Amino acid sequence: MAPVPVPAKDVPPTGHAVFVMAVLVVVVSSGLALMMAHLFRSGYPYQCSVLAVQQLVCTAFGAFMMGQRPEEAAKLRISRWNYLTMLLPFSGVLSLKLFLQNKAVQYVSPAFYAMTGSLLPVGVTMLSIAIGSAKFKWSTVAAAAVVSVGGVLIKFGQVELSTIGFILTISSLGLDVVRLLLMQALLQPLRLSGMATMLLSAPQQCLLFFVNAAWADAREVAHRAKLSADEGGFGDDFYVILCVVCALAIMVVLFNLIFVKMTSAIISAICTPFKDLSTIVFSDLLVDKRTETPQAVIGFAMSCTASLAYNIHDVYEKRREAEARAAEEEAKPLLEAESGAKAETGGSCQPELEEREDDWRVEDAYWVGLYCCVAGVIIYAYAVVWHLK
Repeated sequence: MAPVPVPAKDVPPTGHAVFVMAVLVVVVSSGLALMMAHLFRSGYPYQCSVLAVQQLVCTAFGAFMMGQRPEEAAKLRISRWNYLTMLLPFSGVLSLKLFLQNKAVQYVSPAFYAMTGSLLPVGVTMLSIAIGSAKFKWSTVAAAAVVSVGGVLIKFGQVELSTIGFILTISSLGLDVVRLLLMQALLQPLRLSGMATMLLSAPQQCLLFFVNAAWADAREVAHRAKLSADEGGFGDDFYVILCVVCALAIMVVLFNLIFVKMTSAIISAICTPFKDLSTIVFSDLLVDKRTETPQAVIGFAMSCTASLAYNIHDVYEKRREAEARAAEEEAKPLLEAESGAKAETGGSCQPELEEREDDWRVEDAYWVGLYCCVAGVIIYAYAVVWHLK
């Protein structure tokens, strides 16, 4: 019997596509983590200012790309309720997560922070099952359990560990759990593209970081701006690293959004150990030179093995489910199939996709982005100028 063709809209991503996107996420994420750590350890501990510039660049990039894609821009639509209850919390959680993450690497090595990321699947799995966004499966629980045991071994394999750094690391990972689930809700049920989500969320993060930077960084930035490079001011290396960091930040946000849309929040979390492997290696070699203990290496190896097994299992299980649904649709009478299609495309089952007069569209996103970015720049610039005087 010939295999039943799967409708294009129901075809899940192939294993090859998921692998390619996972590799891209690994490269850019580890590169950004290492560059940020290098920047802060090179005498430029202005994380709020750097993160604000990152989000400013991401906003400009998102607006430019949406302008180049009129078809995608026309599809951008989000209700005010979803904007307030989903998008704004997503922006706030992501901003706080980035702040705590970059604060943590001032107390712990990037390698340790990357290793503890193996605990992320446990939190995502538990919260996904609790809120009903994922089915309870023993394979998921088993993978999360093995990963969590590996995380415990990683923690106890550290010779020296800052208490403050450990608390900041765990807090950042907890916020990352919420971020992944909010991202999945924005990309999948609401059908927002990765670029649309960047355009909608980056301006709020830009404003938050600029306001925080005006309070935390403006005094030191203003003092350093008065000095020449020889006297301890901003050297050429700072601007080069800043440009590289901004470019990597755009790629990290974009590739992560695409990856979550292709798979799920759980798959993204399960792949975390692979994303962090290069961070660990190059951090130990270049940033914070040290040798990992056998206990930590074994724990990380357990996390990677469980992640790989679950990722392969989940991709092929989704493909089998899609083929089974296609077979059921093929077996139905034509009339019943048509009526089912009408019911599916009707607005009652997905109210968030209905046309509403108060829906926010791409023009609203442009204006909100402009207002947030301009307000943030003005507040930060005023604080720096005030301290210069």
